[in-house]
Amino acid sequence: MDSTAPGDATKADQYQYQNGTMEVVFAVSDGRVLTLREYPDVSTFNRATDAATYRGTHQAVADLPDLMAFEDIDL
Repeated sequence: MDSTAPGDATKADQYQYQNGTMEVVFAVSDGRVLTLREYPDVSTFNRATDAATYRGTHQAVADLPDLMAFEDIDL
């Protein structure tokens, strides 16, 4: 992974934080950036979200199939 950040967010750019959190750019559209984050453990997630306001369940994401649904896909 390149240690210098690119000028603009691009799909599949990957970042690693000092606390072990990984973040990957999923999509860039109309100046907005959608990312996925993976925290190394629950306590790191809890510390990171302490300052955030919980807004409930995002139904479109809740309706997505679980990871297990993709296990047997041949690429």
